[in-house]
Amino acid sequence: MPPKLPKWFNNCILKTYLLLHDVSVVSKERADAVFDTLKHAFGPNSCFMLPINSKSTSDANVPADLWSQYIKRSPDSTSDVASTLSNLATTPAEQAPIFPSQNIIERGEDTLTGSVQESVHPLTSPETDVYDNANSLQTHSFSGSVESVSVSAKGIDLSTEVHGAALNNNDIEAIKKFLQEYASKALLPYIEKQISQLSESVANRKGVSRSLLSATKRWFGTGKGGNATGNSAVVYTNDCPELQLRRLGDLWFLCGQWQRAFDTYHTAKREFYADSAWLCYAGALEMAAISAFMAGDSNRKTHGYLEESIVTYLNTCRMVQYAVRATLLSVICLTSSGLHGEAAKQLIRMTSEDSDLRSAMLLEQAALCFLSGPGTKAMCRKYAFHMVLAGHRFSKAGQKKHAYRCYKQAHQVYSGSGWRLATDHVQFALGRLAGALRRAHDAVQWLAAPLAPHPPQPPAQQEAFLREYMHAHQQWQESSEERRSRLEKLPLPVAEVSMTRVACAGPAPLSSPRRCGATSLCVHAPRRDPHEERVWRTLEEMLVQVARGAVPMIFKPTLDLYDDTTDCHPLVPQGEPIQISVTLWNPLKISLILKDVELLWRFTPLNESGDSDDNNSIYNEIALAQGVEVASNVIVGQKLPSVVLEGDSKKSLIFSLTPMKVGQVYIQGLAYKLINAGEGASENSSTGVSIQGKVDLMSGVKSMDKRLEITVIPEAPCLQMTFSETNPDIISGEIRTVDVELTNVGPVDMKNVFIAVSHPECVSVVTPDNVVDDFKILYDEKFREITPNSEERGRGAEAWRRAAARHVRAARCGPAVLLLRPHSAAARLHVLAYYETGLERRPYRLLRHVFRFNVVDAVDITINPRRSLKTVNESVAEIVNLSVEVSNISENKSDQINIELLEAAFLSRQWKITNLIAARDKNDILAPREKLHLVFKGHRILEAVPEGRVETSCVKISEGHPDSIADITSPPYSKFMINKKSSFIDSADNTFNQDIEKRSGLLQSMFVLRWKAQDETTGRSAVGQHCLWLDCFNKVQYGEKVLVTDNNPPLPLDENESKLDVTENKKNIKKDNVVMFKMEHSKQINHDFNERRLCIIPVTLSIVNCYGVPVRVFINMSKQKNRETSGRELGWTGALHNGPDADSKEIGVSIHLKKFETRRVQVQGVCAAPGTYLVGSAFTVTTQGTEPHMNVTDVSNNTSLLVLQQA
Repeated sequence: MPPKLPKWFNNCILKTYLLLHDVSVVSKERADAVFDTLKHAFGPNSCFMLPINSKSTSDANVPADLWSQYIKRSPDSTSDVASTLSNLATTPAEQAPIFPSQNIIERGEDTLTGSVQESVHPLTSPETDVYDNANSLQTHSFSGSVESVSVSAKGIDLSTEVHGAALNNNDIEAIKKFLQEYASKALLPYIEKQISQLSESVANRKGVSRSLLSATKRWFGTGKGGNATGNSAVVYTNDCPELQLRRLGDLWFLCGQWQRAFDTYHTAKREFYADSAWLCYAGALEMAAISAFMAGDSNRKTHGYLEESIVTYLNTCRMVQYAVRATLLSVICLTSSGLHGEAAKQLIRMTSEDSDLRSAMLLEQAALCFLSGPGTKAMCRKYAFHMVLAGHRFSKAGQKKHAYRCYKQAHQVYSGSGWRLATDHVQFALGRLAGALRRAHDAVQWLAAPLAPHPPQPPAQQEAFLREYMHAHQQWQESSEERRSRLEKLPLPVAEVSMTRVACAGPAPLSSPRRCGATSLCVHAPRRDPHEERVWRTLEEMLVQVARGAVPMIFKPTLDLYDDTTDCHPLVPQGEPIQISVTLWNPLKISLILKDVELLWRFTPLNESGDSDDNNSIYNEIALAQGVEVASNVIVGQKLPSVVLEGDSKKSLIFSLTPMKVGQVYIQGLAYKLINAGEGASENSSTGVSIQGKVDLMSGVKSMDKRLEITVIPEAPCLQMTFSETNPDIISGEIRTVDVELTNVGPVDMKNVFIAVSHPECVSVVTPDNVVDDFKILYDEKFREITPNSEERGRGAEAWRRAAARHVRAARCGPAVLLLRPHSAAARLHVLAYYETGLERRPYRLLRHVFRFNVVDAVDITINPRRSLKTVNESVAEIVNLSVEVSNISENKSDQINIELLEAAFLSRQWKITNLIAARDKNDILAPREKLHLVFKGHRILEAVPEGRVETSCVKISEGHPDSIADITSPPYSKFMINKKSSFIDSADNTFNQDIEKRSGLLQSMFVLRWKAQDETTGRSAVGQHCLWLDCFNKVQYGEKVLVTDNNPPLPLDENESKLDVTENKKNIKKDNVVMFKMEHSKQINHDFNERRLCIIPVTLSIVNCYGVPVRVFINMSKQKNRETSGRELGWTGALHNGPDADSKEIGVSIHLKKFETRRVQVQGVCAAPGTYLVGSAFTVTTQGTEPHMNVTDVSNNTSLLVLQQA
């Protein structure tokens, strides 16, 4: 017995003696003799003997480890315990013992050595008990005293430890028997005796042995525990009634008599409260609440007991360790009553900055309380928040594994919640903890998560995240073997897979001075324009129509540029480069530097049968991971030495890849070295952490990206086009000459080269061996009679064939000339070259080019064609008058463009122009915003013009000008004799209808005006020409200038101005008359009506058939049109005919006219009274022809006046 016992113990404790008999060492006779001596000395009821180690051989009925089903320990936990014990402080003299394989510790060997003196019991709590934060939660610091126990242990491997290996069935039964005998013979009688004695003592001596100090405090003290500021000064002896009452309650509690224990503790706490013994008072409250909880009578009052006990421990006694104990017990009581929030609050209250480990454990338990609420009352967000706090405190206490566990549980709540800042913090903490726990791969994954797109952190925090990730990744690469076989995927930068483009258009031509190559396809161009795609598709269909005679029923356009909208594998001939555009996005706000950027690819050759041989695939990822050069005889790639990605920006990188063998090429990703040089990083930065990795370009495993699976076909011809440089600034209608060179740079010959243009009226291809009759093109376009087709499908097919022939021209390799005449509606001119390869998978290839001009409008013409009848040599002939208005409409104030008119040409099969009348000097130069009016006169061509021929008539406006010497029949002017019209590509559905409509007029001529522009600012001069198709008379034809009406009309100055309509009324535009007539009669006649009541007036009508077909003309004299307001009517006399129909009641003159025939008709008018008569209003003219539009009725000229006077 130690000389000093704890205050809760006394000398009357139960003394029991157990003799262990090791059967394997000591014989049974000797053990019985010793046991008899022991019983003789201490009494038979206090002595017991237990035989052990009786097992000599293996017994199948006895398990190998008796306690294995009760001790659950994972291998990790056993190793952790062993490592923890081995890491504790040891003295230099202590050496780790070598344990046998059975892990049985030899007898007599001490595993724990204490630094405390033998005279002090480890459970002794002196009166000067002070809370020691540093040692409050150590393994063997139970009392929290200043003296702490230093424990050192030697390494023990607990993973294979076996318990009870030397016990047999008899030993096990002996142990069970010993426990029964000990309880029945020693323990229970002792407890009964103690309860009886304590009950009697408390009943007899209650309240007698109180000290003077206790009585004084009860009568004069406040009695409130919460107001005291220090520990109690009351000193109880071991046999005082208060402690005996407390000891009685402990015995009732030990025996499971919860209600009696509660009553006893309740009585004791009143006594302690009266004596202001606050430490004992708090303990009694604590035990009373626990007794009520065990009895099932826990309520708000008993919960208040524990709350008051905790407050007393904290505020009065300053015993934090006891307050923690009471808090843990209170949490059990509160959670059993469903008060999870109150339990969590008590746990959180006990946290402080004094002990990180204790606070971490309490915060973790508080988080579990928040999560333990029933149903929807579970507070998951509070659970996650306090788990984060617990992980932080565990980390500060050095418990990295527990901190990692808490953060990981909190991440389950924050993941996918949308709380990016909280999630990034948790992931960053998990990454650092995983690195500290030597989980390098997990650390890399956790630290990569905060670098996801759209981070909300400031640049400095993002840089810290990136730096930590790169350090972790570097450590993992140094310790991992996986990097030798593959590259790790990095979170930065992000590949915009939808913006990846692949171009297989062949090599670009070599640069030469003052020449440029065909633009073809550009991988970094903007997204596809639907209009551009339709233009290229239509041009390709026209090329196939001309080259092969027909378009396939299911036509698929050729693709050379592949993006996210395409769904086919790219085809590239062997030896030709592939252009691949990859867009990288830096989602952070700091700059990133990439070094040695190149594509990751896999090449699969073809076997003898032509199928892919996957067994012989070649990868460059393995070589890059191992730092080995890849053989260049398979694929020649491009490496970018350095790329800088600015913060929150996207950048497109273009790579060139040339396959040297036939097979399949799969683009898998992008390999690079990521360098973090901090803020202000530049491309030449050499400092900072560098890691090697990749970014995947495949959109997914299930949905493979076909544009990155490239098929390499055998060698094929490759066409290149180069053009002489031309100024993009041009005047609308200006004629440009561009030299073209067509070259085959492929190893295979090409054949059947054709070139298609989007606007044939603006582009003309001239080759040495391709002589084109330009007038035949004009004839076919404007004058050839179209054979009517009853079927709509047939009409569309015919219009399609004509359009294809007009847009496509044959060509060959070598020099050629392109003549360009863009206008404002055709600022983009598309040129598409076609050539055949002879390969089955790619029978033909295409080469694209687009001319882009900045078109300026400078010349605009307006023509008002009119006709009249003129008497020549006593015959009437038709005369055409073209009223032409030429305007200089250049509106750019920075340009001073002057216009000079050179020549006018008239292309027709019916009319010719002969002379010119100008309102002012025709050689005058038109300055900006000036106009010039010209009148061209002409006559009808009466001779028959052969089919396929167009008559040309020219009028020189500027006589002797050098640029007006060549007429319209010589190139380049003969190449542009067709007016601006909607291209078949722009409005393919309306082309046939336009062809029908344009052949219904009587004029049907092309007016061509050539001009010269001089830019006074730049000194540049240009020659161009405008074409305008004239279909019918009395209809104003406008040029290229489009009038834009203002939606907001000007403010009227007065009432009358607001009623004026200065716009042209389209309803008043007259159509062409089928016939024209001229009246001849006396203007003034004197007649004596007294002598003769009727006056006979002779009238001669000259009628001209304006059409090239016979017509019947009926002059209706039975109705008066536009009768004079005076009511006077002009009558007719002579031989008259019936109307056009047999049943018609109309009378007049009927005649038949041949084509273009002129006839004079004599009629007589009758007047019955003097006055003024309108001779033209006295009849109407009706025509009937072979076509429906000839059956019209027209009113004669009502301005022919006749004045009849009385003689």
